Amino acid sequence: MSPKTALVIRATGSQGKATTEHLLKAGWTVHALVRDPSDIRALNLKIMGAELHKGEINDIPSVESAIAGCSAVFLNQMPSLTDIEEETRQAGELLDAAKKAGVNFIVHATTLPLNDPNHAEKVGKSVVATAVLGKGKVEQLVKASGIPFTIIRPGYFMTNFIAPLVGYMFPTIRSGVFLSSFDPTTVLPLVAPNDIGALAVAAFEDPRRFNGQALALAGENLGLHDIATALSAVAGKDLKVDFRSKEDTAKESATNPIIAGQLVSVGLEGLWDAEEVKTWGIPLTTFREFLEKNKDAVMA
Repeated sequence: MSPKTALVIRATGSQGKATTEHLLKAGWTVHALVRDPSDIRALNLKIMGAELHKGEINDIPSVESAIAGCSAVFLNQMPSLTDIEEETRQAGELLDAAKKAGVNFIVHATTLPLNDPNHAEKVGKSVVATAVLGKGKVEQLVKASGIPFTIIRPGYFMTNFIAPLVGYMFPTIRSGVFLSSFDPTTVLPLVAPNDIGALAVAAFEDPRRFNGQALALAGENLGLHDIATALSAVAGKDLKVDFRSKEDTAKESATNPIIAGQLVSVGLEGLWDAEEVKTWGIPLTTFREFLEKNKDAVMA
């Protein structure tokens, strides 16, 4: 087993790609678990230098093959909106495979709402409750696994404001209206996937420092009008901020996970400490920097 070989789960996703890039830059060998090795996103990882391994986290034989020879794992999972046990089943099997393979460190990416000790009460019976609580259950599995670990709890993803995700998250932005169900005073703790990758690799490189910690990560807190101003400046197009009525929000949030997720995101800005994050020594990405770097996706 190489001391600097890592398996990256969901390697073509935004977090997986960022972590793969940072690992390769730090001299690691990366086993990238990908659903389709012929997909352009997977091929880009191969061009960077990653070794592609076809499979998914719910296909344990493919995980066992990909994890062979690895000393570390970056674990990030797609949340389930319907089955609270789905993530724990998948993670449990992966952790068993990690133990058998001799993995000695895991970085697990979850979600910032778990930094609130009252998160279960806050999400209540929301349609996104299963997604949030499921990640909490996996955190407990990781902590109990006996494998040294670091947990990263990222804030609100900046990628939600650019193509392709913006079409699902805020579809009216395409017509110049930033319509949401946030409270007008909402401040969002924005995070760039690149920063998640940077922190993950910092933990892999210095496990003694980061072992056993749950780290709340964001790049900056921004209000909705500031977000719209930044988008307008980069896109060269005025963006109007608007809000759904409380009646429409209450009605649609019962079945729409996007709107329910916006409600759950209110109040997150106080769950991370910017001064603490600075002590970790990773460069943080501002929202404006992120938009400029991804200007093509903004324009799309």
